[in-house]
Amino acid sequence: MKRIFSFIEKHEVLLSILCAVALLRLPGLFEPNRYADEDIYLTIGQGLRRGLLLYRDIYDNKTPLIYLIAAIAGNVMWFRFILMIWNLVNVALIWGLSKKLISNKWGVILATVLFSAFSTIPLLEGEIANGEIFMIMPVTAALYLLLSKTGQLTQRPILYLWAGILWSIAVLFKSPPAVEFFGLAFFLVFFQAKSIKEIFGKIFDKRLWLLLFGFAIPILTSVFYFFLKGVGDVYLRSVFLQNVPYLSSWSGGGGTPLFSGGLVTRGMIMILALSLIWIFRRKLGNEFGLVAIWAVTATFGAFLSGRPYPHYLLEVVPPMALLIGLVSTQRSAHRLVFAAFISGLLVFGIVRYRFWYYKSLAYYENFVSYIFGGKTKDQYYEYWGDGVLRNYKIGDYIKRATGKEDKVFIWGTEPAIYVLSNRQPAVKYTVSYHVLDFSAQAEVGQKLMKENPKVVLVVKGEKGKFSQLSGILANNYVLTKTVGDIAVYLRLK
Repeated sequence: MKRIFSFIEKHEVLLSILCAVALLRLPGLFEPNRYADEDIYLTIGQGLRRGLLLYRDIYDNKTPLIYLIAAIAGNVMWFRFILMIWNLVNVALIWGLSKKLISNKWGVILATVLFSAFSTIPLLEGEIANGEIFMIMPVTAALYLLLSKTGQLTQRPILYLWAGILWSIAVLFKSPPAVEFFGLAFFLVFFQAKSIKEIFGKIFDKRLWLLLFGFAIPILTSVFYFFLKGVGDVYLRSVFLQNVPYLSSWSGGGGTPLFSGGLVTRGMIMILALSLIWIFRRKLGNEFGLVAIWAVTATFGAFLSGRPYPHYLLEVVPPMALLIGLVSTQRSAHRLVFAAFISGLLVFGIVRYRFWYYKSLAYYENFVSYIFGGKTKDQYYEYWGDGVLRNYKIGDYIKRATGKEDKVFIWGTEPAIYVLSNRQPAVKYTVSYHVLDFSAQAEVGQKLMKENPKVVLVVKGEKGKFSQLSGILANNYVLTKTVGDIAVYLRLK
């Protein structure tokens, strides 16, 4: 008992922060299925539990680990619980990394508090189980391994291997950390070198190659796995080739020129920023240089697609929290200028791409009112819009009207209904925009004729044409009810 009290006293600040984070994440465990991305992951996870093969039998265009976590979770409550534990580990890692980089304890506390707040509250969708919130923890863990207690690079080669593996795991949650990995390689080879000769020496340093080898292991293992399953080409095409247009414009499908969406311009700005950091490397120092490079590459990763989704900014939270902690306690003119420059790039990108945000105070007020009896469960759910209760009603109806092996097709973006009804999609696409992105209406029409799903749902006003669906419904289905803006069709026989 004495040891426990001694441990608590020694780590009371970190433990207080962890308790606050857990408390702020508590409402997430009571939330309904109300976020499309989460429900896509859970729908796919549901399919994986039934033996479907990812990318071939059930589809989304992200790297695979988020779907495996969703399959383990099974429902939104456990998904959020896993996220809570994951984020708490990340907070502890940020604390440890801060202590290695920042000599002042108040700087450590500031960095940890900033990370904890911005990765947790709804402002940037930190409460949602998305790829970004999962991917940042392995990156933080990798950097923690690479730095000694004094903030210098470790001399232990094996840790470079493990750091590479962790970074690759981050990419298998979502691809943007690959850009940050480029930043780490830039730091190891160029920032650390004092001459051109030394650059060549670092290129052939076994630690760099162990890092690269570690990075390759999980990614190549995933490729090998899907090739063994006979869908390696589908995996590579889905995760990499089909994402090229996604990175260059709002159009998710093919046919968009890579140079038209500003991706190259953003890349040039990143290279310019890295070059300036390299030029002033001796004035900045290793600790600040590492964090600054991390912040620049993470900012580029967050703006990779030019889309204004708040959860993209979670990638920037760890390095920016550390950057602020560093400059707040270890000031110099050069560091302040570069911190302001990097912050300016981030703010410019947020304004340029018109990132939106979510209100945090109202989110917690809604939960407190529900917990203390001020709102019913339905009123609590209505905070996220009328569609939440509508989906629960339709999910209950499908459970009653179908058997466990019956399939459902939804023309719209309401994957929550698949999760709530515990029914498998009749086609591999879980949302209509994937069908439209890849012009797969003919493929989906053929699949519907073959599968003959028991229930078809059509969301009124859904964008995009699927003319074949009208014929299928007219010949084989009857409209049984309309719930809100969703028409429910039941198979005739």
